[in-house]
Amino acid sequence: MRAAWGHLLILAAAFLFGWSAHSWHNAQTELAANQSADETRRVVTEVTRQSGEALEAKIAELKANEIHTERETRTEVIKPVFSNVCASDEYVRLFNQSVDKAERTLSGKPASAVPGHAASPFRADRH
Repeated sequence: MRAAWGHLLILAAAFLFGWSAHSWHNAQTELAANQSADETRRVVTEVTRQSGEALEAKIAELKANEIHTERETRTEVIKPVFSNVCASDEYVRLFNQSVDKAERTLSGKPASAVPGHAASPFRADRH
């Protein structure tokens, strides 16, 4: 019986040693995971900080190079409307006629339409 108690004591000691070894292993694994997470957090924070600084520098550079323009409004009278009777009808007609002539000259349009009808490609007198 004494031998059985000895085997039981050795078995209990081996169980306690195994339990302790398992706890130590889990503690080391958890410590390694925490250290890895902390290192990853530090790296991500540093990369984010550097990226933010680069972005701020680029924005500052763009603002420094920004071109400031002043808006200028120009009004051009193409065909004036005579509201007062300060010009005769003949003057208004001549003015409008010269404006039309100038527009045709600038646009390259002919003064009048081509006389007659356009030739048809299927005429009877074609050879």
